[in-house]
Amino acid sequence: MTNKKIIDSISIKILAFLFVGLFFLTGCFAEPDYPVVPQITFVDIENLQSQARANTDSVIITLFFQDGDGDLGLSSSDTLPPFSDRNPDGTVNLFRHNFFADVERLNENGEFEPVTFASQNFNLNSRFPVLNTLEKETALEGDLRYSIEVISTSFSPVKKGDVLRYRISIADRNLNVSNVILTEPMTVGVYDE
Repeated sequence: MTNKKIIDSISIKILAFLFVGLFFLTGCFAEPDYPVVPQITFVDIENLQSQARANTDSVIITLFFQDGDGDLGLSSSDTLPPFSDRNPDGTVNLFRHNFFADVERLNENGEFEPVTFASQNFNLNSRFPVLNTLEKETALEGDLRYSIEVISTSFSPVKKGDVLRYRISIADRNLNVSNVILTEPMTVGVYDE
């Protein structure tokens, strides 16, 4: 038997042993008892200078999630109701996305107000993929990272020096919407190192 075959055989045995050990270990612990409506907590916001485009901030928002039945995420094939682009009445369907983000700007009075975009159809909402890869309902927890580019040019409602914060929520496949979190404020054009 060659050295490679011996090493492969040992590796397979070690992996099998680890898998069985992990199976028995995980069987000893009770599954967490999270609500079926997702819950989120703000973790971090980073503001990095975009390497691809001038006058652009690359903002990364990290949140922690917990979900009792693990029905989080949408696949690229989720295009029919209730995840279609339009509702039967022709209005935009909120649930074509599962990550909802609104941006607010600090005004002269020291209060945050919504940023208004030129088009009512423009929003910062997005989709994240299916997170539960098991073929059964299971509690999930973890971090979600959301990335967006903030452009500060003459045609953008956002200018360099603006102080922004984001309102974030997520939805599961049963259309349960999580709590809303607010990020810490960030200043456009001032970057993390």
